[in-house]
Amino acid sequence: MASSGERIIGYPSELHNWDAQFWTQTLARLLSRLPGRDQLTAVVISGNGPTIVAMDKTGQALQPSLLWLDPREHRLPDTNSYFLPKAAWLYQHIPLLRRKVKCFLGCPEFLSFQLTGEAVTTTPGEEFSQYIWTPEEIRAYNFNPALFPPFVQPGDFVGRVLPHAAVEFGLPERIPVFAGGSDFLMSLIGTATLEPGRTCDRAGTSEGINYCSAAKVHDSRLRCLPHAIDGYYNIAGILSSTGRLFEWFREISGQSNKRYDTMLEEIRSIAHSSAYPWFFPSIKHGAAWEFSRGMFVELGAEHGAAEMGRAVVESIGFAVRESMEILEENDCLIDTVCGCGGQAKNSIWTQMKADICGKAIEVPVIQDAELAGCAAVGFVGLGHYASIPEAAEQIVRIHARYEPRSNEYERYTERYNRYREVYSRFRSAAADVLPGSSGSS
Repeated sequence: MASSGERIIGYPSELHNWDAQFWTQTLARLLSRLPGRDQLTAVVISGNGPTIVAMDKTGQALQPSLLWLDPREHRLPDTNSYFLPKAAWLYQHIPLLRRKVKCFLGCPEFLSFQLTGEAVTTTPGEEFSQYIWTPEEIRAYNFNPALFPPFVQPGDFVGRVLPHAAVEFGLPERIPVFAGGSDFLMSLIGTATLEPGRTCDRAGTSEGINYCSAAKVHDSRLRCLPHAIDGYYNIAGILSSTGRLFEWFREISGQSNKRYDTMLEEIRSIAHSSAYPWFFPSIKHGAAWEFSRGMFVELGAEHGAAEMGRAVVESIGFAVRESMEILEENDCLIDTVCGCGGQAKNSIWTQMKADICGKAIEVPVIQDAELAGCAAVGFVGLGHYASIPEAAEQIVRIHARYEPRSNEYERYTERYNRYREVYSRFRSAAADVLPGSSGSS
């Protein structure tokens, strides 16, 4: 019915000293601008992960919270949890926190607690729980089990909005709060990527090419996790920082205030035959594509922001194509991709992706698929639908389809093959001269 959004990540230094109150303050501010909130009948929250928030007995977050992209952790060998190593790092490096912590929560669960006073942990199923925490791994890390709240599943009742929270957040008092979960799981629901063979491209600060499979896939270049639907698996090519790369380029090129469609139109106007540079996002290369220490190659004095931008967006598009090719090498055959997230809101970029990858891309009416996924589980919680797949099939509607253009695909294929060849050579060269780099592919 209505939406309100706000960017809350500022300087990179904030990412490594994250105050969870940024979330609560921003949520209250957004709700104050949302029309018709007195008519709301339920709340569902999703959020990034694996993020760990240490909370004290008063319900306040102890700083810092470790975001999903924060590399600090203390991992025990032969363990699966993505969350416990972050909690272990906090215990090891901030002794004062050890004495004050009441429980550890994920990002969406922290916000749910602020509304209800109920501490829970959301998991789509028992098989997925090993990647959050298990009693055996909690003991292995020598944690008190009481620090880790019980599991609930998406759509389960968590609690009701407390009177003081209703005042703070501007919500109707006593309306139910249902469990949501990690943003990537909600996006699978919000794109109806819930049957084997369906694929979605979830693109925001990070990006994932997610394929629904009936069987596990074993390939170090892909991430295989249990799906939001029990019995299925989410096979994903992880591109950890595509949106972050583009925002970095906007900033360093002085275009932060320029409209995205204007930037993409200028980038698209650079002809394939032009001598524009290459952009390599990292000298490292492994299971997850990342932007860390990038480089422009063959950058000339005649090149401007449009040529450099063309190189940047091509590097992202080529990474998406490579992920799709790796999936198909593992019998995850892709016909049509459902695009969602911030990148899917730009028609120029979506068409370029279709042309680069040679795949049709469909964009739903609600591009913020996490929100559509939250709506689906909320309606299940309220009893309007019997199951999450049934709700998703009714809620997800496609409003645009972008077909790959054969002539553009051929041109991009030629440049893609050349890009991979040149990139491989520069990675190998960088491995010999730069510390901490790897030339392995």
